[in-house]
Amino acid sequence: MAQSAPSAASPATRKWLRILPAVLVAIAVAVIVWLIVRGDDNSSKTASGPPPASAASASTLRGLSGQLGHDVYWAGNRSRFTYELTEVNGNTFIRYLPSGVSVGDPRPNYLTVGTYPRRNSYALLKRQARQPGNGSLGVAHNGLVVWSKGRPQSVYLAYPGSNVQVEVYDPSATRARRLATSGVVRPIR
Repeated sequence: MAQSAPSAASPATRKWLRILPAVLVAIAVAVIVWLIVRGDDNSSKTASGPPPASAASASTLRGLSGQLGHDVYWAGNRSRFTYELTEVNGNTFIRYLPSGVSVGDPRPNYLTVGTYPRRNSYALLKRQARQPGNGSLGVAHNGLVVWSKGRPQSVYLAYPGSNVQVEVYDPSATRARRLATSGVVRPIR
């Protein structure tokens, strides 16, 4: 991969971009946990709260892109898994739950593919790739994969011209990186 000139960003900006992947994962986990532990009685429900996680069929997932107006990514069909769908503030999370694991399980032990609508996502990810402590690889179709060496279980993926950033989370950093670079993680069709 070609080296580019050092970023002219301030030290504060570079520090923020270095910790951004960990912050995004922490927010996603916190929201999912909040969805699980918040009260579920009808008197406390409001229209302004994010929807809870729910089981979804492959055909439901295929309809998401049309509803949301942008691609939604996943790691493909997986037999004997339940697809758990969570939508929070425009971000979409598809978690693969093995047999016997309930929707809403609070443990971060399962493959999750997050789709984040972000303008200029490729350019943003390219800047993150240049930050100290981050690793990166080019992938097919001129895509870019970036991970933080401090939290390698979350791998981020973007393509030129796309306005979405994709996160592949797996408890195994090796598996997360392999999925993100293999071409398996792609838009749901």
